[in-house]
Amino acid sequence: MSKADIVRALAAGQPASDWVVIPTSTVDGSITGQKALEGAGGLGCSWRAGPPSSEAGVAELIVSVLPGAAKEWTGALYGDGPTDQRRTFAGISAAAACGDPGCGATAAVGSSWVRVDLMTGPREGASPTSAFAKETDDEVFAGLTPAVESALRTVQGASAAQLRFPDHVPSGQQAPCTNYLKKASLAEALGVKSTSIDTSFQPDPKVDSLFAAAELRIGDSVCDLTDPRYTPAPELARVTVAPEQGWAVDDIAAHSAQRGDLRPVALQGLASGERALSSCGSSGNECSVVFTLGSDAIQVANTPRANQVAEAILAAAR
Repeated sequence: MSKADIVRALAAGQPASDWVVIPTSTVDGSITGQKALEGAGGLGCSWRAGPPSSEAGVAELIVSVLPGAAKEWTGALYGDGPTDQRRTFAGISAAAACGDPGCGATAAVGSSWVRVDLMTGPREGASPTSAFAKETDDEVFAGLTPAVESALRTVQGASAAQLRFPDHVPSGQQAPCTNYLKKASLAEALGVKSTSIDTSFQPDPKVDSLFAAAELRIGDSVCDLTDPRYTPAPELARVTVAPEQGWAVDDIAAHSAQRGDLRPVALQGLASGERALSSCGSSGNECSVVFTLGSDAIQVANTPRANQVAEAILAAAR
């Protein structure tokens, strides 16, 4: 993909002849999403662009590729299901739509699942903050089209060897998340009388696109901890277990200083060589923690007591 393609996608109609392109990390503080894509043998690339005096740029362009996943392809982009909107790029029909947090296109190309996202930020509402706020969807796609076409053509013309990226796919059957929670004192950790474990919300490519396909490939499993006193039972926390993906937590740790949203935390029960990073503070807001348990990676999210849940899991494992 050329610098011109990237700048045109990100310029939001502004004069951009002097803009610079800045490759950015796809590490987002989660063991799902881009880290799952990498673990499954996929590839994610990200760029920002802006005037020479701008460090952040006006938006972000992300290209994600999952080889061997074309048969699992869905038109999922933004929202709770696949979009029926279509556009043609370089002769390839793709699902293409705008939503929260941007505009994007996705297609099955050869044996691969390809997705291109332009993270515009809020374009609607009372106080839109996006540089793209005044542009229609068609205008956004007019700028984005060369980048999408470049990505699709590149994958289309690549050999099988060129699309063979390093992976961390576990061998054999992996234990479900329930195995890590059976003996854990979850109710005490969450400060409630009792909890139930709901496993009905596993990664779904019809919702979370190629990232869910990647999570399924590496054996991720999801357990929602719920309050059984109510119907339907509200979620108290979400636990994601990624077998043999401890490397992902190490990679997140290597980027945590520049991100600033996750900090190393000394959880009780961590063994030598294991680590944890947490966004939890004293505010009482929902937060998350990622940690290693042996070679596995575990993430606890959607609760202000993420650290306590993590420690309960570690205690049960010891």
